[in-house]
Amino acid sequence: METHRLMRLHDAIHSLRDGASATERSMQSALGALPIAMQRSARNLAHYLALRGTDHAQLQAELVRAGLSSLARREAHVMPTLDAVERALAAMCGRESDRPRADIAIDDGATLLERHAAELLGPPRPHPTRIMVTLPPWGAGDVVFMGSLLDAGMDVGRINASHGDIAQWTACAEALRTAAATRGRRIPISIDLAGPKVRTGVCASGPIILRANDIVVLHTGPTSTDAPRDEECFATGPARVAVRPRELVAHIAQGHRVLFDDGNIRARCTAVNRVSGEATCIVEAARTGAWPLKDRKGVNVPDTDLPIRALTDADFKTLDFAVAHVDFVSMSFVRSASDVQDLHRAVLERTQRPIGIVAKIETPQACNALPEILLELMKMPPCGVMLARGDLGVEIGFENLPEAQDEILALAEAAHVPVIWATQVLESMTDHGFPTRGEVTDAADAARADAVMLGIGTFMLDTVRFTEELLSRTKLRRARSRALLGRLPSTRASDANGPTL
Repeated sequence: METHRLMRLHDAIHSLRDGASATERSMQSALGALPIAMQRSARNLAHYLALRGTDHAQLQAELVRAGLSSLARREAHVMPTLDAVERALAAMCGRESDRPRADIAIDDGATLLERHAAELLGPPRPHPTRIMVTLPPWGAGDVVFMGSLLDAGMDVGRINASHGDIAQWTACAEALRTAAATRGRRIPISIDLAGPKVRTGVCASGPIILRANDIVVLHTGPTSTDAPRDEECFATGPARVAVRPRELVAHIAQGHRVLFDDGNIRARCTAVNRVSGEATCIVEAARTGAWPLKDRKGVNVPDTDLPIRALTDADFKTLDFAVAHVDFVSMSFVRSASDVQDLHRAVLERTQRPIGIVAKIETPQACNALPEILLELMKMPPCGVMLARGDLGVEIGFENLPEAQDEILALAEAAHVPVIWATQVLESMTDHGFPTRGEVTDAADAARADAVMLGIGTFMLDTVRFTEELLSRTKLRRARSRALLGRLPSTRASDANGPTL
């Protein structure tokens, strides 16, 4: 390669290093608020944000032609990589090399991530991706069943506070602790706070079948009632669907999307009556042409900004249990760093014992604010993020989910913060005993994360064994980022064209 082109590349790398250093200086106040043990990781996050501030696809191609690192998959060690490339280019074009700027070696990034993952999720055995299993209600008090999960390959136990009660959670935790102790192991246990999930009410006369062009009136009463129907069971009037919390009806506006039951029913608000506390919607599409809306199904309103606290009164009661029985808490529907700050405060009010905090990334707002959320999490390690792909996919559109999950994985790795890959992993196998081809590919892809979360079902033991064998056989190394470093968007839009991330 011609010397002048090498010099141009050297200038470009020098500019990237200057930009990374400038971003670190601009974030000095935030970095200084972190424990010393987390500051190197936070500085690397700052360098990564600077690197992703512009599109570097052309630069990457030129670096490859020169036989150098393309800068791809360098999330965990940004400045050491830039230093190394700068030294090589300086030697190639006859310039004097600049002094190194990195305070970590290239290998340190992976080491720090592995250490932080072990602090939150326990040591990896035998592969880097732990298997987290949701503890079923029938496992409460059943030491034998819990032992079977451990023998199948479970590394972390999960309690979902959206279901069951404190007595059941306690029995599950104690049975798992006992089963682990008999095997000479200590298994981390987590609990997911229910959070301010918007749900429908109880259906007064069974599931409500909804089709395209059906009318639905949202209200804040206790129960949902079906529409009047003709002899062929088609609706001749509106169905009335109860929703909680009441802030939804108070803040939704005409034109906003309303997605029921993980997006299986897609509707749009056509009118709002603030006086009566009702919102009228028209169903635009339903899976399989007609979909039954059952009791307490989730509702997503991605266009509506709901002023709801991330911590509910029920969550505070759950925390009273959590500080005595679990190792880390997963916070649902995080939207900003202040939500994490509220949880830190609530935990410290209850205990001085180190309790890990995991932020579930399932809203567009959380994607927008992920760097700030990561920095807030790092104030009280151990910490992590959960890629909660169910609600996130509904909120941003499933067509945008692959790109979004790549960016979340990349940002978390840059901060050396572990990631849990969650939602509907091998769901068909868990329920029916047979996985789909797509689910197997998805489960193998979870090896990019530090843990994969499995759900509850009739065949969950078989699913844990299958996942254990799959992860052991693939032995995938972490490769979280995409090969090309496109500009990392600073905002996520949820308009008709989909999000920008």
